[in-house]
Amino acid sequence: MSGGVGKRYARALFEVASERGKIDQVEADLGAVVQAVEQNADLSKILLHPHIAAGAKQSLVDDLFKSHISEEVHNFLTVLIENGREAQVALIHQAFVKLANEARGIADAVVTSAHPLSAEEQAELADKFGQRLNKKLRVTNVVDASILGGIVIQIGDRLYDGSMKTKLELFAHQQ
Repeated sequence: MSGGVGKRYARALFEVASERGKIDQVEADLGAVVQAVEQNADLSKILLHPHIAAGAKQSLVDDLFKSHISEEVHNFLTVLIENGREAQVALIHQAFVKLANEARGIADAVVTSAHPLSAEEQAELADKFGQRLNKKLRVTNVVDASILGGIVIQIGDRLYDGSMKTKLELFAHQQ
């Protein structure tokens, strides 16, 4: 499935969730389904197998999730299964999160550092870069000792590379 189709499914689900005031719940429920599928190899094999009937997949989804997720997400999963798009649920979830974050004025930032950042340091980075982008940032810290020092910040398509490794590489190329 192309990214465009996934975005259309995400947009449709977002519009329903928005109309019903359930953006947070739908995001959490869809995320829980994606996590369950990704963490359970047997469930993943069944849902993604092209020769297993849609009815059998729907029964499995009903048994596993119906009492634990919102009606909106359950109905959405039914539509995905009926249209043979269940394999795209993780991509659709990612697109939904982007739409929800845009609506909330939130952006996710992945901050890579050589050492773990304290909560204070993460909050300071979120504040400084959030002001630049006029958004509230949710920071996820990834530790990668190979950058030697400094930080690398990924916010959407933007990359701010202040790592010592990159600075040394640039310096080496200038010599």
